Amino acid sequence: MAGPAGWLLRRRLFTIGVAVAVAVAGASAALADHKTGWTVVFAVVAVVVGSFGPTVIDRWAAHEEKQRRRAELKRDVEVRRTGSASWLLHPDRHVVPFFGRARALAELEAWATDPGSPVVRLVTGAGGVGKTRLAQHFTDRLAGWEVTSAHLDDEEKIVEHVTAGNRGHRRLVLVDYAEARNPVGLARLLWVAHETGGVKVLCLARHAGEWWTTLSKSFLAQGSLLDQLTEPSNVLELAPQVGDQSPGQVVADAVAAFADRLGRPVVKVPDRTRDPQAPVLQLHAEALVLVMDGGYRKGRHDVLSEVLRHEARYWRGAASRAHLPSVEDPHSDAVLRQLVGLATLLGADDSGQVKALVKRAPLLSDADADATRRYASWLGDLYPLDPEGGGGLGVVQPDLLAEALAVRVLEECEPAERTQVFTVLRPEQAVRALTVLGRACAHQPAADDLIGIALRADVPQMIAAVVQVAVQFPGRFTRRMAELVDSADLDWYQACELAGRISHPTVELGRLATALTTRIVEHFPSAAPPSIRAFWASSNAIRLNDVGRGADALVAGQKAVDLYQELAATNADEFLPLLARAVNNHASRLAEADQEEEALRFSQYSVDLRRKLVVSDQFTYLPDLANAVINHALRLARAVREPEALDFSQEAVGLYRKLVTPNCDKYRPELAMALNNHALRLATAGRPNAVATIRDAVGLGRELVGKNRDAHLPVLAASLCNVGSVGFEVGDVDDEVIALTAEGLRYFEELARAEPGAYARRRDQAASVLTELHDSVA
Repeated sequence: MAGPAGWLLRRRLFTIGVAVAVAVAGASAALADHKTGWTVVFAVVAVVVGSFGPTVIDRWAAHEEKQRRRAELKRDVEVRRTGSASWLLHPDRHVVPFFGRARALAELEAWATDPGSPVVRLVTGAGGVGKTRLAQHFTDRLAGWEVTSAHLDDEEKIVEHVTAGNRGHRRLVLVDYAEARNPVGLARLLWVAHETGGVKVLCLARHAGEWWTTLSKSFLAQGSLLDQLTEPSNVLELAPQVGDQSPGQVVADAVAAFADRLGRPVVKVPDRTRDPQAPVLQLHAEALVLVMDGGYRKGRHDVLSEVLRHEARYWRGAASRAHLPSVEDPHSDAVLRQLVGLATLLGADDSGQVKALVKRAPLLSDADADATRRYASWLGDLYPLDPEGGGGLGVVQPDLLAEALAVRVLEECEPAERTQVFTVLRPEQAVRALTVLGRACAHQPAADDLIGIALRADVPQMIAAVVQVAVQFPGRFTRRMAELVDSADLDWYQACELAGRISHPTVELGRLATALTTRIVEHFPSAAPPSIRAFWASSNAIRLNDVGRGADALVAGQKAVDLYQELAATNADEFLPLLARAVNNHASRLAEADQEEEALRFSQYSVDLRRKLVVSDQFTYLPDLANAVINHALRLARAVREPEALDFSQEAVGLYRKLVTPNCDKYRPELAMALNNHALRLATAGRPNAVATIRDAVGLGRELVGKNRDAHLPVLAASLCNVGSVGFEVGDVDDEVIALTAEGLRYFEELARAEPGAYARRRDQAASVLTELHDSVA
């Protein structure tokens, strides 16, 4: 029995059952005490009455009411979405039966059921390849598991849920759009899942890039664990092909499914060549259009536009029912399309924000208050969210369709209107806009030009957004944003705040950080104290050096040293450590500029300062001393003072081995570089253990790259190339040595393409070493 009547009957039956149970319990207790007659009767009544306060029955009733209301809301969502073509493509609808992905399913099931496997698995793939559908099918097969979907910005709630649950209970947390999550929240979720036991986290994303490999930087307390969890072996990449079927067969199967759902004839699928790399969503969209158009497709080339053409009828029907102004006017179709497109692009979290979104639409910028309210109401009801789907404004789905619509709507705007769309956005809207356009670039070429318009519209706001999203889209935002910094209307304090958000080291955001710190040091307020000037001069020198602007870095670094010397003269406790760091960095930059005598002088100065600091606080300053010692060994080697260089490089290895313990591997990259340098010193001295030392460095470099490729690829590249240098020096050159050196050269070529100023010289040096090796065995 369904509906309220059935619910009441179930409640009454449950109540009777519980009453009988407690009555029997009360009677048994009374009889056990040898009570008879009315005494037993009163005992039964007392137990029953006492049992039915605000206890089990009330809680059960509240639970039943909650379930009933949730079912009603879901039915309401279904009814209100009736007529939406896009809704038929949504993975939640399951219109087309799941097929294929046998290998991926087997791998996920093995991961989930193996108690010794890592707590996280990341599934990646382009938009529309079926990541969400695969996850749904996989979780449906997990009998006896509690599955929780982590909605956007809900990471902390999920952490509380996992922490409060029973240890050992089998739970899976599904995290879609993982690349767009707050990295701190996601990192903490993975750590809590690891600590709790019985919990697995399945993440979905379009790719595993710097956002994934640098997740450990967001939770330094457990950075080592997170580096292990984000290894490449924990990533499952989905190919576009779902199974063995040809694209034409996928379309034909989907045609049959859509025809059955819509009660329409099964139409013939045109025999034509289809891209074997086409995402399954695009093939399903083609099938849906074929069914809805009776076998005839008007667009023929842009299937997403054809789906949107059908979706427009749904918008129009909803607008008619809402009695929107001028709904019969053909011009109103453009208004409706613009509103839905901007909702997809910018989003909204409450009714007030929806109204503001309506006013932002160029075609409705002059709308009066009543019209604005009515359009906002229509937009808010158009794509109702599922009851458990979190807050915010529902938008057209799936993502490929939404991205296509957002790009088309912006293309239809006048140039000035496009700029206005991106002006004075809320921070979350700016992030969302860049995310939508960044994703759209994969299948909408016009999106790239629109990104340029967005970045120029409101530079301070967009810098903040780029800092958040750039690692999701390597090479897409940062260079253009950096070029806008110098001429932007950017307050000095804003520049400081924005520069402070960019972590170090970073490849992707390096140019933007350099542009910001350069602007800061060139526009110091007159009242800026020397400590602030020294801090930003030092930061600017580091950023300039990162992007290969060595000469500029030297000027900024010398300025920082001068300022910190003045400050340390009057306040050594506070500024001596900062002076030592600035001196050490400046020595390295002098060496890179081939100013060997000055580099050696400053590196000795750095070692002396840090030995002095270690005497007062070894725990704090030992890492800094190790860094200064290894750099001084390099300077001594360049000055051909090899015996001293060997002693210092041996000391550096010992210091870093002391710092790298079973409970702390934070300094493993530095240990790799120390081994690198020591191997070269050993080779120069003719020591036989040089080869073993450099191979230790290569092994450590491979481990580091496996955990964070973006940060540690330069270390591995240097180690591989040094295999050749060591082999050549000791006369031990074979095919393996040549192969390893060639691998290092390939990595330096890759790095030089991204940052030629920083790595072109290293690439050329590696090429020279490889040439010498080939000549030596010719």
